[in-house]
Amino acid sequence: METEYVRNAAPRVTLRRSCARHGFVAVSGNLWRKRTPGGEYAVLQKILFVDDEVPILEGYRRILRREYSVTTAVGGEKGLAALRVDGPFAVAISDMRMPGMNGAEFLAQVRQKSPATVRMLLTGYSDLEAAILAVNQGQIFRYLTKPCGKEVLVEAIQSGMEAYQSAIAEKELVKKAHLVTRSNAEWDAADLAEEANLAGSELLPGPDEAREFLESLFKGERRGFVVMLKLSLRAMIEERYGEEPATEYLKHMVKLLMQLMEPADRLFHWSRDVLMMVLNRHMSPMAVRLEIARLNLDNSQYVLEEKERKTMIVNSVSFDLLPISRFATSQELFEAFDAKLVGML
Repeated sequence: METEYVRNAAPRVTLRRSCARHGFVAVSGNLWRKRTPGGEYAVLQKILFVDDEVPILEGYRRILRREYSVTTAVGGEKGLAALRVDGPFAVAISDMRMPGMNGAEFLAQVRQKSPATVRMLLTGYSDLEAAILAVNQGQIFRYLTKPCGKEVLVEAIQSGMEAYQSAIAEKELVKKAHLVTRSNAEWDAADLAEEANLAGSELLPGPDEAREFLESLFKGERRGFVVMLKLSLRAMIEERYGEEPATEYLKHMVKLLMQLMEPADRLFHWSRDVLMMVLNRHMSPMAVRLEIARLNLDNSQYVLEEKERKTMIVNSVSFDLLPISRFATSQELFEAFDAKLVGML
């Protein structure tokens, strides 16, 4: 399955029907899952192939389309463009001999722009010395000699996938460990920096207003729920497309969430990708979960418009609930909220 298959603007409906006919369903903007014989869904990992010969690229796409989500690019410059628009990729594989920018040079730039991407080099026997040098310098994970059969290629890709997943898992583990071990002073400094970054948006009241509102609730009847809403897509949009499209996405989600709210409810911008919704009314946890699940289902696609180009991205909001009645003080609630937030990262 090639990435361009679903990212082209037209005719999207026909393309998606074709994907569905072959057993594929969308996971994210350019990542697909395929139903296995047992009925489960297997995630198709994304691979980038770069070569200066179109027939060779078409061959890779043809033999690997059932196992992976394959993106191809003719030459190093187009490869970097694909990395910028459709990345990140788990594995990038490049031919060594290409005009303008050779494979080692291309993969060196991939290393700078997407360090977690596993890099492989395809070489002829005459290029082995350069390939070995590139491996020793740490630029690539493995080199493969041409011609390369499917079994050898798939084995190399699978090894690369394992290395990629290990790198991502280690990065997330380090991130969580850092958050858990932060001192109060570090949390305060991070919160101040976060609030400074959000000051220009003026979309919603922030953490200070949230604390003030909840403290007032604890003076009366403690009812309802605090809902943590994690907008993971916002960070991805900002990374790929910039701050303005990310802000537009945030505005879009705020409008949708307002539809769930009644006059006594409140919505706050807790941190960059996290909203806090306070449902100040009597309702069951199941009712809250069903309402948010319905919101996710009805708005599973977000259309991002940039420079006269529309991109459809799979949208989903992660959430968790905190019953206000379970906490004796607002401070206990805030501490529980922060603890859940660390677990959600």
